[in-house]
Amino acid sequence: MLLSLLLPLTATNRYPILGALGRPANAWLLRELTRRRSDLAQLLHDDKGVKPYTVSTLLDDRGRPLAAGTWLQPGQTCWLRVTTFEQRLSEMLLEMVKDLPARLSLYKMEFRLDGWTLDPAQHPWAGQTSFVALAQTERVNGRSREVRLEFASPTAFRSEGADVPLPIPALILRSHWQRWNAVVPEPMQIHALWPEFTAACVRVNELTAVNTERWIFGEGTRGAATGFTGTAGLILLPERQCRDWAACWEDADRVLQSLAQFAFYCGTGHHTTIGMGQTRCVSSTSKG
Repeated sequence: MLLSLLLPLTATNRYPILGALGRPANAWLLRELTRRRSDLAQLLHDDKGVKPYTVSTLLDDRGRPLAAGTWLQPGQTCWLRVTTFEQRLSEMLLEMVKDLPARLSLYKMEFRLDGWTLDPAQHPWAGQTSFVALAQTERVNGRSREVRLEFASPTAFRSEGADVPLPIPALILRSHWQRWNAVVPEPMQIHALWPEFTAACVRVNELTAVNTERWIFGEGTRGAATGFTGTAGLILLPERQCRDWAACWEDADRVLQSLAQFAFYCGTGHHTTIGMGQTRCVSSTSKG
């Protein structure tokens, strides 16, 4: 079970938005989980591997981060997004939201918590699905060698000890592949050569409004990161250009489509548990 849960918030005090609030939002989530399952919360905090969840900063009605340098006003509405892509954690999240306090604090900002939703009709970044449904994406959308991904918050990768704030296909798809294989049963795992295959056979075919952005973490401590935002189109090269990868190419379009849909729940790149890498697959006609 994969969840993208949106929490509607109403500000109750006036305070400047000094930067991204993913860190205090993550701390709030772990506190709430600790109240119910301290062992699971501690495991999520300590684990150095793939963390099967993401947490956003404060978002507007379209799912875009609230801009630093503006003021949060009493009565202003915004959203907090939490995603999970591991069964136990998803079940725990569903139990948690049924018993949340009526108030929520992020750094020095106070909010009234106005419920929760998984319904995309209430917010375009809400949703739920399963890995089986994602693996069958082609049956709904048809087989295609192209995907378009929108990166709504700054996205970057760690590669050879450095940050890479660029929409490089191999890094994007390696990120999704690594998270997928970390949580699915072995029969559903994607081939170990997928990262090398995508480096050879997947290219960028669109960049729309792609910019780099330096994100300041605005919770009273030092910290910043640089990532890219915007929309990137990825295309699988024709079979004749991937002859050295014939065994991988045959099913690669299905895998590409499945991982593009999975990105909505797992995010992209690093720091996804503190607001970076918020990602969704969009159609060629999407204006959201």
